[in-house]
Amino acid sequence: RSDDRKVCKMITVYNALNSIEGYIIKNLLEQQEIPAFVLGEHLQSGVGEIPAIGLIRVSVSDSHYQRAKEIVDEWDANIVIEDFSTDYNYVPA
Repeated sequence: RSDDRKVCKMITVYNALNSIEGYIIKNLLEQQEIPAFVLGEHLQSGVGEIPAIGLIRVSVSDSHYQRAKEIVDEWDANIVIEDFSTDYNYVPA
């Protein structure tokens, strides 16, 4: 190449369950001024009845990967999953 543009490698920082989750992560990273890209979102609709696991990825440039991974790991560790199967009104006899 004769120009001075730097070629950067894109690295997957998160495998999303669906495109909504992918865009949540993308927006989380962009709030921290880390450009992020959702890849594979259009593959989700072409799968049909087969689970589309691992098709949607959030990627960042290799120069942003370490900080992005820290942010995503912190977010992932703080997800609260509500257990609706627990009956809090249950009183043992």
